[in-house]
Amino acid sequence: MTSANVLEKTARILGWPAETIGRCLGVLVVLGVVGMFAVVLTRYAFGFSEAWLRELVLAFNAAVFLLGASFAMARDEHVRVDVLSKRFSPRTKRWVELGGVMLIVLPFAIFVLVVSWRYVATSFAIGERSNEPGGLAHLWVIKGLIPAFAVLLILQALANACKILAQTVHEERR
Repeated sequence: MTSANVLEKTARILGWPAETIGRCLGVLVVLGVVGMFAVVLTRYAFGFSEAWLRELVLAFNAAVFLLGASFAMARDEHVRVDVLSKRFSPRTKRWVELGGVMLIVLPFAIFVLVVSWRYVATSFAIGERSNEPGGLAHLWVIKGLIPAFAVLLILQALANACKILAQTVHEERR
């Protein structure tokens, strides 16, 4: 097995969680739309509103954004500034991408993981609930999406780095 093959296999293994979770997030999008429809319907058609339903829709949105970020990165659909890279060769683009992953994405994700860990642990320890009467209990579950986001982003950043290095190895062999 060549080094490029090892890197490609490693990239697939590291990227598997983001791909799997990303494909499942479509269900949350649909549930969020249905939930928001229910919030609007109950409020304007029946004159009442349920705090737990409003908060659940917000939780679905948070899950889609936080868990979907690594999926977008895996599919190369994340936001990127390509002002200068249009002029770069494919090899230079790969090195710039690798630098961005290693110098920006990974440190950011590690920082988020370190900072959010205590935040979620404190929420869990105190049994944090919604301030709204009838709101959601166990807010630590929703807050737990933040370190999950960071872990998925770290894994996907490493997967992307492996892909870039594998492409570089393949190119050098030609």
